[in-house]
Amino acid sequence: MRTRIVTLSEDTCGMIPGLLAEHGQSILLEARGTRLLFDAGQSTTAAHNAEILNIDLKGVPIVLSHGHFDHTGGLEHILKLTGPTQVFCHPDAFAPKYAERQGRQLYIGMRKGREEYEQMGARFQVSRKPRELAEGIWLTGEIPRITDFEGPEEDLIVLDPEKRIDPLQDDQALVLDTDEGLLIMLGCAHSGMINTIEHAMKITGESRIFGVVGGTHLGFGGVRMEKLARTVKALKGYDLKLLAVSHCTGLLAACELAEEFKDRFLFNNAGTVIEI
Repeated sequence: MRTRIVTLSEDTCGMIPGLLAEHGQSILLEARGTRLLFDAGQSTTAAHNAEILNIDLKGVPIVLSHGHFDHTGGLEHILKLTGPTQVFCHPDAFAPKYAERQGRQLYIGMRKGREEYEQMGARFQVSRKPRELAEGIWLTGEIPRITDFEGPEEDLIVLDPEKRIDPLQDDQALVLDTDEGLLIMLGCAHSGMINTIEHAMKITGESRIFGVVGGTHLGFGGVRMEKLARTVKALKGYDLKLLAVSHCTGLLAACELAEEFKDRFLFNNAGTVIEI
C-alpha cells in the first residue's frame, strides 16, 4: 500500500517556485487511507506551502509532537485550511516553556492558549499514553529515557515554583507500521532519537525499523561529538533503509549522517515528497 510523505515546512526549502522556509517543521502523512498533519510549523509557511503545492488540508487531523513554537506557531493558519478538526497532543504541550540562555529567559511555548485554539476549530484529543490513531499508525505518547547519552537539555525550563528543567514529557513521535518495518516520524526528538525508536518498537511489537523522518535535535542543546557518534553507532544497528532528517538536525550532524548512511540518507526540506 502506497505511503506518501510531504514536508510542508522546514528550515530549508526545495526548488519549487514560491516555497518558503523557516525554523520549524510540518509534515503531511498519507497512508492506509488516512491523512494526518504532523506539526504546524512556526508561522505561515506550512499553510502557504500547502497552497503552493496544491494540497487540500480540509478536514485533516493534526498531531502535535510537542508544545514548542516552531511546531505549533502555525496552528492558527493551518486551522483556516482544515476547518474544525481533531488535534492530538500531550497535556504538557500547553505548559509555559522557556529557554534560558546567557542569563535571559526566552518564551518558546505555544503562541496562544488552548481556549483560543478551540475557538478557531481545534478539537483537542489529549493523552499521555500511546494511541493507535488509525490502523497501523501510532502516536507514541510519553517516551521513556533509557539511554545514557540522551539526557534532558538544561537550558529548557518551565517556570513553576522550582524553575525546573523541562522534562519535555510532551515530546511524541508518529509511527507507521509498514510491510518493511516501522517508519518513525520525529518532531524534534527531545527524548532522544534512539529512545524514540526503542519505544516505538515496544508499543507496536515490531522489531524492524524501515526508516526515520524529521528532526533529530542533534544540532541544538550543545550536542557533543560523543553523543553524535553514539547515536550514529546505535542507528547503524537498526539496518535503516531511509534516514530523511531535517529541521533541528544541524548541518554538522547531517553531514556525518550522510557520510555514514550514503544513499539511504536524504536531507528532507520543504517541498520534499517521499513515496514508499
